[in-house]
Formats: sequence, structure tokens, C-alpha cells
Amino acid sequence: MSADQPTSGHVPGQLAEEPVTMPAAPPATSDKVAVPEPVPAIATLEPPPRLVVGVPDNPRTGEPRRPLVVALATALCWLAVAATGFSVLWVYWDAVSRFAQASWLMGQFQTAPGSLERVLLAVAVTVIALVIGTANAIVGYYAWTGYRWTRIAGLISAALTFGVLVLNQAGWLAIPFALVGAGLLWLPPAGAFFAAWRARRHPEQVFAPPTVGVEYGPLPRFRKS
Repeated sequence: MSADQPTSGHVPGQLAEEPVTMPAAPPATSDKVAVPEPVPAIATLEPPPRLVVGVPDNPRTGEPRRPLVVALATALCWLAVAATGFSVLWVYWDAVSRFAQASWLMGQFQTAPGSLERVLLAVAVTVIALVIGTANAIVGYYAWTGYRWTRIAGLISAALTFGVLVLNQAGWLAIPFALVGAGLLWLPPAGAFFAAWRARRHPEQVFAPPTVGVEYGPLPRFRKS
């Protein structure tokens, strides 16, 4: 063999190929395929039960639907306010020309024109009318907005409305208005309406039912047998 011949299969200028190693065959296993264990469902809390009140919501306002008896009671209370206001204005008008006949209260005292007694009587008539009108206005407004305490307040305002008897006959119409309006607030539809608003304003705290069967620690599929 001459010195010019290469001693191996390596060709000058060509990179030597690295030997290729074949991966080892996996060990022989049985024909059975391992079936993964079923994953248990995640335990979740059930939503608390919703308080259901027997008054449906108005789809237009999203508030409890107002029954007719509450609307009538509100209207009657405000009519009592209007009758009281008309009565006291009539007293003022009559007091200009005939003071003693302007109201029952003014006729109980002998007064001279321009005296302090007449001023105080006019103030007393005004205060009486304001108390009656304010009481009925409060009951009408808060009954409309669904407050249950207006039942008691309606009885009080109806009793105060009898104060128009010391004014004149024009205001006597306020008495039946206030009495009927207070009575309507005690009917069952009004009670259900007030209960619905109370549940809306003061929701009761409702606890979810207890959750049982909760497992702590690693899930079964992660535990070593």
C-alpha cells in the first residue's frame, strides 16, 4: 500500500459522520392498558334560596307593583291636605270682614279689631291647619313608597284631622278622606306591598346549606397506593 492512499474510508474535505445510536426498545409490558381513575366533580356551594314575596315586580320600574288600595289611600290623604288648605284660606278670607264668624275657634273669644288676641287666633288657626296637612301629607307620601309604619301614622293623622272642626265647614270633608285613607292601609294587599318593600330594603341574611363530603389533601389520583 502506497503512502498516498488513505488508510480509512475518510475522504479529505468531508466531515466525519457520527455514529447513530438507536433508542432502546421499551420494556415489554402486558397487553392491559392502564385506565385513569375518574376525576371527581369539584364541590361547589349552592346559591342561597331567594326570598319570595307575594307581590310581583313592576317590569317598568323594577319595584314591587303598587296595589290599588295603596294608590287610593295616598290620593285620599292628599285630598285631606287639599281640603284643610282650602279651609284655612277661607278662614283668612272671612276674617277680613267678619272675624268672629270666620272659624269656630275665632268665635269663642271677644276680640277687638287689630288686637293681639286676633293675631294669636290667626296664628293658632294656621298652626292647626299645618299640623293636619303635614300629617296627612307624610302618610300619603310614605305609604306610596311602601313604608309599613304608615299604618299607625295613618291612624294618628286621621285623629289629628278632627282638628278641622275648629276651623269651618269647608274643612270637614278632610275627616272622611283621612279616615278612609288610613283604613285602606290595613287591607291585606297593602300589607303584602309593605312586606315586599321591607324585604327589598332590609333583606334577611340567608345561609347556604352545609356542604358535606369535602375531601382534604391530595386528590385520590395523586396519592401513592
